[in-house]
Amino acid sequence: MIFWQTRMVAMKANPGARVPHRRALAEGFMIHVDTREKYPFRFARREVAIEHSAVVAGDYGVRDGDRWLAVVERKSIEDLIGSLSTGTLAFQLAAMAELPLAAVVVEGRYPKLFDVPRVKEGWLPDVLARLQIRYHEIPFMFADSRKFAEEWTYRFLATALADLGAAATAEAKGSS
Repeated sequence: MIFWQTRMVAMKANPGARVPHRRALAEGFMIHVDTREKYPFRFARREVAIEHSAVVAGDYGVRDGDRWLAVVERKSIEDLIGSLSTGTLAFQLAAMAELPLAAVVVEGRYPKLFDVPRVKEGWLPDVLARLQIRYHEIPFMFADSRKFAEEWTYRFLATALADLGAAATAEAKGSS
């Protein structure tokens, strides 16, 4: 069962813990889209600027000056199956793990990994699980559709910029 708690109940149950508030997403920021991305997200109805450039790892990213704060690798379910089969996803995750924040968003559903006729049932989910253990700091989000993958990518990058960008600004002010 899942029991939902109000903020007040959660704070009483664990007085020292911080319960996150809904934070306003950053508006008017820049999302860098990798130049190799064939059909990039448009981030329609969002107040973001899009710049096509070479993203250090992944397909979408945000920066603070020259420093990359967060990146997202986008995969269709077919692309995920292919990169798991060939092993190229491991190399992509290794590059992404060097950054402060990284994530993989999949345009599709997890059960599809069990319905691939050319591989033994369960092999692809096993490979994915091994990669998730090895690179546990990189979350995988199965977003069900392109629309939801775009929405999740926007929110991930906006929150990363708000959290890490503010921390970088405060750190820079403290050192000067």
